[in-house]
Amino acid sequence: MGATGMSQPSWSFFRYGAVETFAWRLFIIWTAVGAIVLPLGINPLTLSRWISDPDYLDAGTALLAWADLAWMVFATVVVYLHVSAAEGLGRARVLALIIVLGAGAVEWYGATTGKPFGPYRYTDAFGPRIGGVLPIAIPLAWLVILLSARSTILARWPQLPRVPLALGVGLIALLTDLNLEFVAWKVRGYWIWYPGDPHPPAWPPLQNYVSWFVLATLLAGLLPAPIDRAGRPVHRVVMVLVAMNALFLVAHAVRLLR
Repeated sequence: MGATGMSQPSWSFFRYGAVETFAWRLFIIWTAVGAIVLPLGINPLTLSRWISDPDYLDAGTALLAWADLAWMVFATVVVYLHVSAAEGLGRARVLALIIVLGAGAVEWYGATTGKPFGPYRYTDAFGPRIGGVLPIAIPLAWLVILLSARSTILARWPQLPRVPLALGVGLIALLTDLNLEFVAWKVRGYWIWYPGDPHPPAWPPLQNYVSWFVLATLLAGLLPAPIDRAGRPVHRVVMVLVAMNALFLVAHAVRLLR
């Protein structure tokens, strides 16, 4: 108790809450901008049609790449700080490391060998690439999707056993990939399927979706069992997942209407 007889908020809660709120507001602003950019299909290719000056074109392309990365960073901060407040900073670090390192390693292997997802390679459209191979944003995207899916499920079923929880996370990750795949490939150009193939198929390989579900389920199953989250609001984390999928759905709808 303080001198006034009232309990004082912990500095850690204040710090996490203030940063999370700031990141949340930036995420919402970036999402609103994306609701304009994505449906219009603005990407480096469309910029090259509008801008003839190479310096301005390079600046616009870099801005698009960094803007998408920034959007993912804001989402990551919101989700990570939510988990930190709900389950402790130490637990959040373990969860993040398992997902980032596990997904990052598989994605790196996949981008260089074509296994298990199929033949693809990343471009610079999603920000800087580690070793010229893996965009920094890709492991962050896995973290956002898996942890937000986990938090969403636990908000409804807090005592759900590990196996059904992992399967639920895997299913949400699969549905999210089904939603984002064509936007990320055809509109944003984050990656290229079938590089070098003069007549590439119109659809990603089926093994990509199978691998997404399997990897997401395995990573979720490796995460430590959740602790009691009673009284912890989850609306922001749920809305991060909803906003991401809604943005991609809007892009799909506009493409169909065109």
